[in-house]
Amino acid sequence: MSTELFEVRLRFKKLVPELPEAIAQKVKDLLAEHPDKIVGRITHNLVRIRIPEKSRHFWSPQLSLTMEETGMRTEIRGLYGPKPDIWLGYMFTYFFLGFVTLVVSIIGFSRYNLGLSSYILWLIPFVLGGVFVLWATSRAGQKLGKDEVNLIHSLIKPRIFENAGDVED
Repeated sequence: MSTELFEVRLRFKKLVPELPEAIAQKVKDLLAEHPDKIVGRITHNLVRIRIPEKSRHFWSPQLSLTMEETGMRTEIRGLYGPKPDIWLGYMFTYFFLGFVTLVVSIIGFSRYNLGLSSYILWLIPFVLGGVFVLWATSRAGQKLGKDEVNLIHSLIKPRIFENAGDVED
């Protein structure tokens, strides 16, 4: 798993020698063994694993595993991230702030080129400050959920990825 500075959601790819059905069964067994630590849902070739409701907080991560059969092997794409509603809220806010920056820039620079007052351009640093605040809160949330990511991965790795190899993009 890579943990880059600007990566919001951790991703990984593994190639395992089992078929998706066998992997799904291993996940079911794992969920049955540790109901107090992880819960999950398996739908065809998609697995979602999260922390139980009683232990979950706003920044609790979830793991999504997508399984794709490639001959006698299965490629598993894993994605650690926040709940979808948190992710959607952050992305909406990023796009909204980007749109505001675009509109303010167009209006401000148009007024500047016409020789009019362009005080509206002073909004840009505040909007960019909002983007920085979003980024900083997402990083803080990642740090708060790091122990839970490690817990989920430590339970999944020995069972599901015991014979797995990394897949390079």
